[in-house]
Amino acid sequence: MKLFLFIFIFSLINFLYIKIWNKFSNKVPTGIGILLTIPFFFYLEKNFNFFSVCFILVFTIVYFLDDLIEINFLWRILLQILVSFVIYFSFNTDIILINIFVNLVIFLILVNTLNFQDGEDLNIALLLILIFGNFYFNSEYELTKYTSEFVLIFLISFSFFNFKKKFLYFGDSSCYFISIIIFLFAHSELQNAVLIKTLIAIITYPIVDVFYVIAYRIFKKENLLTRNYLHFYQIIARKKNLKLYLLPNILFASFNIFISQYFSLGIHFIIFLVITNTVILIVAHQSIQKLAN
Repeated sequence: MKLFLFIFIFSLINFLYIKIWNKFSNKVPTGIGILLTIPFFFYLEKNFNFFSVCFILVFTIVYFLDDLIEINFLWRILLQILVSFVIYFSFNTDIILINIFVNLVIFLILVNTLNFQDGEDLNIALLLILIFGNFYFNSEYELTKYTSEFVLIFLISFSFFNFKKKFLYFGDSSCYFISIIIFLFAHSELQNAVLIKTLIAIITYPIVDVFYVIAYRIFKKENLLTRNYLHFYQIIARKKNLKLYLLPNILFASFNIFISQYFSLGIHFIIFLVITNTVILIVAHQSIQKLAN
């Protein structure tokens, strides 16, 4: 009963958000995930100090301007860098440059990977359902489980509206804020090997796909700042009318999670996933191209 009640509430919020957006803009409504800052304030307030919470919320609200008026990409990068520092010092008091740098790089990769996955209906929702399903089933903390359940219900209601083309988008600011939540959850669960291995297994393919496209565009001497439709799910979407482009995230995650049970958490596990996912992705790209011809 509670599930259906929250789905109804979130659906109503999505509907009102679309209506309000359309009164002031001709663009497709986007950035709906910004509304998660309201309930997440209570999670943040219970786990982090006042200044960390304020910085996270302020940075997210400023980032929302990108969905409204499209701010310069350098401002987006700056906001990503700043919030990675806030997250690091929320869990650490020591200034260890290598750890700060690794934390920054991983966060930049995560937030921009989610941005690149937000290019077709339901694709980003599916990936986030996999990620927060992992937190819900494998977390050692009740508050994390409860918050993840909240996000999953939100994503289900969002999917109803995102299913229809050009009706409601998740948006860059939503990817930014949801990346912060994923990062905070992961930091608090670093000793939970099963959860961290599963998270790595789910996110490896999208990350490999991003770097594959970047490498390809560099090889072709293309401007990396221009929009492209070269990600694997986008290629499938152009070839097929059905939502078959949702399959890669499911299949790669399933394969990686299956493989993860034979590895302990460590660099060898990550290297193996990156290599196998890269090889499979290259073969899949070539196969799709041959089928198209």
